[in-house]
Amino acid sequence: MGEMFDFLWCFKFKRRPDDFIAKRKLRYGDTGIYRTHLFGYPAIVSCSPESNKQILGSKTEDGSFGPGWPSTELMGNSSIVAIDGLWHKKIRRHLIEAFNSPRALDSHLTSAQPIFIQALEDWASKRKIVAYDETKAMTFRNICEVLVSFKSKELLDTMESMYRGLMGGLRSMRIKIPGTAYHHALKCRKKLSNILLKEVRDRKEHGIQKHDFLQILIDSVDENGNKLNEVEVMENIVSLILGGYESTSNVMTWGLFYLAKYPEILEKLKEETRQIQKQKSKDEILTAQDIKSMKYASMVAEELIRLANVSPFIFRTVARDDVVINGYKLPRNWRVLVWIRSMHLDPRYFSDPLTFNPDRWDNFRPKAGTYSVFGAGLRYCPGNNFARVQVMMFLYHACLKYRWKLLNPDAGTAFQPHPRPRDGAEMIFERAS
Repeated sequence: MGEMFDFLWCFKFKRRPDDFIAKRKLRYGDTGIYRTHLFGYPAIVSCSPESNKQILGSKTEDGSFGPGWPSTELMGNSSIVAIDGLWHKKIRRHLIEAFNSPRALDSHLTSAQPIFIQALEDWASKRKIVAYDETKAMTFRNICEVLVSFKSKELLDTMESMYRGLMGGLRSMRIKIPGTAYHHALKCRKKLSNILLKEVRDRKEHGIQKHDFLQILIDSVDENGNKLNEVEVMENIVSLILGGYESTSNVMTWGLFYLAKYPEILEKLKEETRQIQKQKSKDEILTAQDIKSMKYASMVAEELIRLANVSPFIFRTVARDDVVINGYKLPRNWRVLVWIRSMHLDPRYFSDPLTFNPDRWDNFRPKAGTYSVFGAGLRYCPGNNFARVQVMMFLYHACLKYRWKLLNPDAGTAFQPHPRPRDGAEMIFERAS
């Protein structure tokens, strides 16, 4: 068990996750690197810009560190988060093409916005909502539409339940006993794999063509003329849905929360929204050119991503015998937790870090190693712009016609499995007069 009890105490019960690091700094000094035992493994915690930069950047590029998720069983052996070396480069090239091509952006803008517009109307008809629950349902529907063109409510409800089970197992102990979170996650992973593998095979066998990310991955060809096989496509779609669903919905929840508490920022964002809407017909949706012009929305989205701190740390594994960081030799095969959340909330790198201040991003470039919400280096998240655009689209349509008010503005924060308002951001949501 190692220090898992202390870890869970700080995150889940005390709701002060940074105390886990603060106690080690107090005991051993501010070295930025500490030895521990978490998630069933001996581990190193890195929490300084210098060591984080090396581990995520140059030391990953030279092969000193490899992927380090606690279990590849849950993510899949060919998922981009679990593979390394040439295989990782191959999969990454396909994903970058899928995320960043003009075809992908157009598909994203066309598919996502009607879902956001309908969801916001539904919220207004309910009037009283829990934003955390509503944004999760909306984002899951959106990401399944964009990635795999799934629309059946029954299928989406089934898949969302399985993804919740899968997420619950990712940060649990690897105990394969019925009734444990990990055992349940394995069962959910198998069912999801069967659903998505069937979709891949049906498209190939029947020559079905759709306008989504799955199709782009199926059709994608690298410089040597090679395509991904069925399992590689399926396992990466499983990972992409997982990565884009939970994290993006959390950022959207915090968006509604912070904008309700900072009305002057909300008004500034609404003004930019009105200026864009003036140039469009009544029901015209955002275009790629509109997204490029949304400077303030872009800064709001970046500040929300920083404060949401969806992933408190990034996993790596020591892959060689001779790895030395800041004078410390790291044992081979030990896990490494690159503790990024403490960087994002450190006043040495972000002035008044707990204040929601989008203007801090106006011509601001963080010091290397202090801002790693999407990772860094060779393993930098290929879907980072996809996530940012989703948040910006959502904010645009929310600001266009609606207003909202928190019912419990001082509810506090829960940190497991991800940071969120403790009451889920319960609010009154209605059409603006």
